[in-house]
Amino acid sequence: MSNQWDLPDELPTDLPVARCELPDGRVVSAVQEAEAHTLWEEISSAEPYRRAAEGIGADETVIDVGAHIGLASLLFARLAPESRLMAFEPAPKAYACLEENLARHLPGATAYRQALGAAPGKSELIYRPYVASASTLYADAEDDTRNLEAHLDNIDADVQTREVVRRTFAVTQRIPVEVTTLTAVMAEHGVDRVGLLKVDVERGELDVLDGIDPGCWPRIRRVLLEVHDIEGRLGRVVSRLAGLGFRATVSQWGVYVGGSVHLVLAERD
Repeated sequence: MSNQWDLPDELPTDLPVARCELPDGRVVSAVQEAEAHTLWEEISSAEPYRRAAEGIGADETVIDVGAHIGLASLLFARLAPESRLMAFEPAPKAYACLEENLARHLPGATAYRQALGAAPGKSELIYRPYVASASTLYADAEDDTRNLEAHLDNIDADVQTREVVRRTFAVTQRIPVEVTTLTAVMAEHGVDRVGLLKVDVERGELDVLDGIDPGCWPRIRRVLLEVHDIEGRLGRVVSRLAGLGFRATVSQWGVYVGGSVHLVLAERD
């Protein structure tokens, strides 16, 4: 039996890979076509994303943590075509799309099916098959609701859209994933200079920073983080980066006004 919005009572979780054509004509593999279009529009129009990658040189590495299907990686590679690019994504379906997209459009880049955190080990990913970019190692129902409702309010969603979004967002799976640290990544893969570290890990941003040893920080030139401002976290992140010699700029996408999600671009050049 279908409900009033023509959604089945039990939504499937094993969704087929979609194909999405970006405005520049490139075709990418996506977990959800609509999500890919929305994310590309946000990322490609965000001034901090463009500024973060400009001027990154051939002797520097771009590390994309929480790469999802690789849209930010595609943008960074266009702006810094000579740099090495490494992308990390723990969700299996998103990782499969990421691997395909890098092979198709950035054959010199490498995808890794790993999460980054404060220490190496194993964890459990809360995977959202209908909103894969919101998958997380760090459950927080209150923060999820705050951001989801802020987003719906800011796009002036109608009643039907709100119901569909809430129902699909609530569909989750729990998936075991491997966790490593940025320090381990830099050592294992011979990364000498990080021109840009981008972190979008749905409330795990402080753990990623905690996984960077003091000796690695002088080798990192720029950091772009999505920060969930819970219990003063935004201020803590900015203060920590300032103490490491970065100048931090904070911004927020219009669709997240009223929510906790902010962008922090930290530079030291």
